[in-house]
Amino acid sequence: MKTKHGLTHEFWADLPLVFENETIETLRYIRTRVKFLSGLDRTLYDCCRMSCCCFVGPFANLQQCPYCKLDRNRPNGTPYKTFSYIPLIPQLSALFSSEEQVETMQYRARYFEPSNDPARDGRAEQGKIKDVFDGRHYKKLLNSFLDIEGHSTNHKFFSDRRDIALGLSSDGFAPFKKRKHSAWPLILFNYNLPPTIRFWLENIICIGVIPGPKAVKDIDSFLVPLIGDLEQLEMGVKTFDRSAREMFDLHAHLIKLFGDMPAMAKLMRMKGHNGIKPCRGCNIMGVRVVGSSATTHYVPLDRSRHPDHGDIPVYDAANLPLRTHEEMVRQAQEVDSAPNVTQSNRLATKYGINGSSSFHRVQSLEYPGSMPHDFMHLIWENLIKNLIALWTGNFKDLDNSAYEIPNDVWQDMSRAAAASGADVPAAFRARLPDFMARPSEMTADAWSFFTLYLAPIMLYGKFPTSAFYRHFVRLVELLKLCLAFEITEEEVDALDTGFRKWVEDYERYVVLLAT
Repeated sequence: MKTKHGLTHEFWADLPLVFENETIETLRYIRTRVKFLSGLDRTLYDCCRMSCCCFVGPFANLQQCPYCKLDRNRPNGTPYKTFSYIPLIPQLSALFSSEEQVETMQYRARYFEPSNDPARDGRAEQGKIKDVFDGRHYKKLLNSFLDIEGHSTNHKFFSDRRDIALGLSSDGFAPFKKRKHSAWPLILFNYNLPPTIRFWLENIICIGVIPGPKAVKDIDSFLVPLIGDLEQLEMGVKTFDRSAREMFDLHAHLIKLFGDMPAMAKLMRMKGHNGIKPCRGCNIMGVRVVGSSATTHYVPLDRSRHPDHGDIPVYDAANLPLRTHEEMVRQAQEVDSAPNVTQSNRLATKYGINGSSSFHRVQSLEYPGSMPHDFMHLIWENLIKNLIALWTGNFKDLDNSAYEIPNDVWQDMSRAAAASGADVPAAFRARLPDFMARPSEMTADAWSFFTLYLAPIMLYGKFPTSAFYRHFVRLVELLKLCLAFEITEEEVDALDTGFRKWVEDYERYVVLLAT
């Protein structure tokens, strides 16, 4: 009850004053009791006081952080800071102590089974895509054998109906308003559960929070305990199934990693979005802003007007130089085995890869197919915000006059968007703020609602050129299709073609305006 409703320690301490005739134990006692009943307990690992790294694996015997050089321990020998890891295996095993939970987790196993029960979540119709299990990577795993110590076994991925499919996400967040501190939660999602409940708070598996106060520099070190658990789960862990009244070998496989681009760069050990090769999906080369001393890069398809366009003046959006799993693993190993730091840095810059990630040891992951771009960050936290900045004349240092909508028009639209909350059912979403006056209050959900339902009406007739409005409406149509509960393979092709054409037209408009 305390966790679910966010009750404070002080509130709990005052409960005996309200319920004088009841025995209400202290939080310390209740925590001890819950720990005993659940069989779960955290494991503490020393970590850098700035959260640069965790002192495990190759850092286990270090007495100073290899990044910030701060001491690991206080003068009395106790660590300055610790990272609490909540072991994954007991959390997954505990799921099988509930017959109801075991039944609910049959969703994955039943996904491709025909059903006459319309109320039961099940597979998509033939030729449609509804869930992660319709993806090529999962279907490939179904026909692949596990390797144990380099030797193939006779056990295929997900061959037992109780095998669990997992996804992992991480992202830095600022717990305080001043945003001077950041922390990094590590959470897992159980894909065996139906999508209707998969992302509910009570079904999210948290294995720990990297405590901050600074952004983590070596997230691999904090993942060492998790990778160990995942390797055990690949081989199988003896677990009791209360529903079947039997012991069985529990297998769980991580099939997806996702987060925003900075988080994914850390998880995949890549240079990230500012590198020469910033994309984890393809080998497109970045170029620097002409005349700028900044080391950041951008990646236009058409760089024929750029003085350093290299061997490829225009990239074909339909035929980008895609990365492959084998290529990325080989390049990471080359960086690892470089004879010196200078050579290692040169290779890392060349490939956009800083070295081998701990996830290379997880057999169920495929680079980069298992690492999709996070839709929320990609669209609502980046693309839409950048378009708004462009249309308000606040995008970088560009002359946006050809795109720009007058400020007084934006002010009117912003106030109208906020006022629309009186006519929008609360079940749809919370009221929009006046985003011009209070932009920090606009969440990804708020930008989504504004973009999909209000902006197509409000922006009609506002652009200096009608082509820009039509261009935006095409984007809205593509985004709505992306958010459909299920889509056909033909619609996937339409999305591929539509987004390519949208980006090409965007670049074409920019070039025309510049000339």
